[in-house]
Amino acid sequence: MRKLLLSAAVASTSVTLAGMASAATLQVGPNQAYTKPCDAIAAAQPNDIIEVSPGTYTDSCEINVAGLTVRGVGGQPKVDLSGTNHPADYKGIYVIQASNVTIENLELTGANIADSNGANGAGLRIQAVGATVRGCFIHDNQEGILAGPLTPGGTITVEYSELSHNGLGNGCNVGGCTHNIYVNEYAKFIFQYNWSHDIGTDGHLLKSRADETDVLYNRLTGEMGLDSYEIDMPNGGLGIVVGNVIQKGPSAHNPNLVSYGEEGLVRTDKRLFLAANTLVNDFASGTFVNVASGGTLTAHDNLFVGAGTVPTGLSADNLSGADPLFVDPATYDYHLKMTSPAIGKGVDPGMADTFSLTPTSEYVHPLKSVARLTAHDIGAFEYGTNTMGAGQDGGTPESDGGTPGPDASVEQDGGVGPGPGMDGSVAPGTDGGPATQGDAATAGVNSGGCGCQVAEAGGDPRLGVLGLVLGLALVRARRRRRS
Repeated sequence: MRKLLLSAAVASTSVTLAGMASAATLQVGPNQAYTKPCDAIAAAQPNDIIEVSPGTYTDSCEINVAGLTVRGVGGQPKVDLSGTNHPADYKGIYVIQASNVTIENLELTGANIADSNGANGAGLRIQAVGATVRGCFIHDNQEGILAGPLTPGGTITVEYSELSHNGLGNGCNVGGCTHNIYVNEYAKFIFQYNWSHDIGTDGHLLKSRADETDVLYNRLTGEMGLDSYEIDMPNGGLGIVVGNVIQKGPSAHNPNLVSYGEEGLVRTDKRLFLAANTLVNDFASGTFVNVASGGTLTAHDNLFVGAGTVPTGLSADNLSGADPLFVDPATYDYHLKMTSPAIGKGVDPGMADTFSLTPTSEYVHPLKSVARLTAHDIGAFEYGTNTMGAGQDGGTPESDGGTPGPDASVEQDGGVGPGPGMDGSVAPGTDGGPATQGDAATAGVNSGGCGCQVAEAGGDPRLGVLGLVLGLALVRARRRRRS
């Protein structure tokens, strides 16, 4: 019996090793086996890795291979569809249909389709459940990322990525609106350590219809763009907004910064949590946070600066109406000077269910993060946090005696609802494009966007299986020797 068990364990180990060995790395570049990413995508098997060398590619296709990773190496390759007729499926540069796909360190630009097809060509379009985009530069498309599973559910994560100057074309006048990023009916959307800015006409820096939307440690700045909202959760859902810089520029097309439930609170959860954010309004007037009737706002340790209406009934730990003494607001550097009235005034912001609202990180420009020194100050930045150790691994801070490290000193590592809304958008289905292109005109079906699946926290699950099998075989072999 022991011999049979040991043989079964060895056989199982062999199968596991064979499965792990089956994943391959495919090289893309001028002197590689594949000259374009789509050539490698067509040849790939599940869980393969496609490494793309620097260069400019005219490339667009569906990704139908589960677990695929497509990443730039040795620099950031550029995929440019400017001047072409339309992207794949009249949807996006890469249209991800398979689960567990990762898109990493790519520059994606120039996606456009005609007004008759929705005018919403996306840099990334995903229709699978689950996605991760990391370290990408997505700009000058009609839609930056357009994401929505065909069946509601799953998780999409976007991190350490720059989205800018999307919202081009006539999308807001042909049945919908285009944005830097628009996420439809996922169970959870995580947006962290990103820079979304300078949107085209009437678009949002971030729009989400997910059941839960976590906006953590980003720079969402309208700057000189023509933005509508910086953050829009039009159908409610659990909203967790922690540690962000949120700025509206002087040329904006809408005075609101954060909008919640404007198109109807159809999600089960109707709570919005804001903690340790720096909100700056450089527009002539406006509203910092607009929560529809029936929704609830919990806000602590937020800094409201500039013209506009602050929500009523906020606790005293939210600071408004005072000069915050920023280091250099003209360059969007909202770190605190030594004498800022925001220093030392923070309180424990509590929990959103099991999620702690206490900020643990800071965004470091551009596209990096560092662990926050403490959490005693109001706003997105703690006076005294040293940003010199910032990176895309979270960085470990060291106190520098109270002087915040200037952003300029940070070296880049090369990694990188129904009903119309005020932004001109209509029912959820119409933002994603016309049904004639295979998109049913219902929420979650017509959306797409980026594609990639959140990695398991413990790494490759097959390694755990392998360890268990090997350990079992070893124990049984020892018992056999004793007998």
